[in-house]
Amino acid sequence: MKNNRRLYVVIMVLIFTIGAVVRLAWLDTSPYSVNFDEAALGYNTYSLIKTGRDEYGYKWPVSLRSFNDYKPALYAYLSMPFVSWLGLNNVSIRLVSALSGLLSLGVLYLLLGVFIKDKWRQLIIWGILSMEPWRIHFSRIALETNLSMALFVSGAYLLLTIRKNDLKRQKLKLACLMVLLSLSAYAYHSARVVVPVLLFFWIIDPIALFYKKRFWLGLKMTVKKWWRLFALLLLFVFLTYPIVNSVDPALLLTRFKQENLFDRYFPYTPKELSSGENVWLNWKNNPIYYLGALLSGRLVSYISPINLSLRVYHWVERSVQSIPDMGMIGWWEGIVFAVGLVYLLSRLKKDLSYRFILYWLIAGALPAVVTWNWFHPLRSLNIYPVIEVLVALGLEQIYEKIVRSTRGLGKYLILGMAAIMMVLTMVFVINNELIYGVWKNNGEYQPGGFKNGVPTLNKLQSDYDQVIIDSPHAQSYIFFLFYQSFDPQIVQKYATARPPPGVEGNLNFDFWKYKFVDRIDWRSDKENKNTIFWTSREIIAEEIEQTKGAQLLMVKNVLGNDAATIITKE
Repeated sequence: MKNNRRLYVVIMVLIFTIGAVVRLAWLDTSPYSVNFDEAALGYNTYSLIKTGRDEYGYKWPVSLRSFNDYKPALYAYLSMPFVSWLGLNNVSIRLVSALSGLLSLGVLYLLLGVFIKDKWRQLIIWGILSMEPWRIHFSRIALETNLSMALFVSGAYLLLTIRKNDLKRQKLKLACLMVLLSLSAYAYHSARVVVPVLLFFWIIDPIALFYKKRFWLGLKMTVKKWWRLFALLLLFVFLTYPIVNSVDPALLLTRFKQENLFDRYFPYTPKELSSGENVWLNWKNNPIYYLGALLSGRLVSYISPINLSLRVYHWVERSVQSIPDMGMIGWWEGIVFAVGLVYLLSRLKKDLSYRFILYWLIAGALPAVVTWNWFHPLRSLNIYPVIEVLVALGLEQIYEKIVRSTRGLGKYLILGMAAIMMVLTMVFVINNELIYGVWKNNGEYQPGGFKNGVPTLNKLQSDYDQVIIDSPHAQSYIFFLFYQSFDPQIVQKYATARPPPGVEGNLNFDFWKYKFVDRIDWRSDKENKNTIFWTSREIIAEEIEQTKGAQLLMVKNVLGNDAATIITKE
């Protein structure tokens, strides 16, 4: 028995160690360059360390104004020790996300223990799920949503395991889970919607009321349930009030205003069907019907096995959430997930734990459902630990119904083939993320050239009067701040000259020697003296080389291709 326990612990430590290596190793080179939001989080962290203010000069803000999207600042504050220790670079800004991935991996083991009673099966399934594509990918990028997910899943696990009928003896656990859930709201916007909705479902338990034919919540709800709901929601509002109080609430909703479903599709009914009629009075084309279809269709898209494991939408492929040639979960997990979902639905009547999983799915997807995209993993990251639970339930059911009923050599053949498939999948996922993804993802959202070129520019610029930047990226200024750890006190002096809150689009601004232009026109710009030019566009090298006093320096990206050009003109 002791030997079995020791073996169990050794395997558990081995799984966690491998998970740590995959998440923490080579953060400097995979991904090779930081994306816009990583650079913004990193530079604001650096600014807070040096001055106690963000890049705009706001003192210890709860939300970072950044690209006028008001990023939650918790990630930046937690990154301060790492940036202070290692300097401002790819590794220091990604460590919080990597450690968040390890935290959520540990909580996943506990979460699986609620549903998988056999300890060895729990351990094996945990090992398989530890290498899910989404887990590795989001842990290797500085993303507030990964931190928020780790805090949320920790609080949600405590909420799942708490006994509602004995809350008086579980005050400490209740306090801990409320702190964790509230901190998740300080880390990412989505949690500010997910937490109240999940608390509502947990207290009210509408599915149980439905089975008891007591679905009219207001009539037959006990005073105790209403009081618990009110108290928990009031506590959440109290703990998160500084978020609202820190800045104009309308500005906090900037990102939602840009992406919400309601403004984009209003009045919901397709124009081709309205035909100039009052659509509200047309029962066939009524906006309420179409709004219901839009919302329900988006909700279902987040539990679609095809979306989860195979299909990659173009807006996902062209964003930071892109996992090259893979969905959020592995190829075979989509089928297993469907089996687990069917099993979950069969258990709703009997077990609150299974109802809680369904409530978690709905609440976690809700912030993404009300945006215009059909499928947006970044906004729905809180549901993926539940997706994994359903994959685990599917594996458990397949084992019980198929493997255990098979005798002799056939059983070992099935287990052997399954093991080979899972190992090959995990090897592919790791290789895909650490090696192939570096090449595949280098582009629009992770632009090359800045990491290699800005340090070179930093060495040259002290001898020149001005630096003229021609870049197609609307927020390229942030890379010049990040990659040379630019003095934040200088940047803060230009706060009033920057585009005001609420402005979208190009947020580049002129500061110090830097001047951002739409395009460099060498025929006229060559008259500038003692100037450095930076351009990411194609140039006519011969024309520049023929100009007296001009010199070219080509900047390569990770692919070895020309990514930018530095031109010095004396």
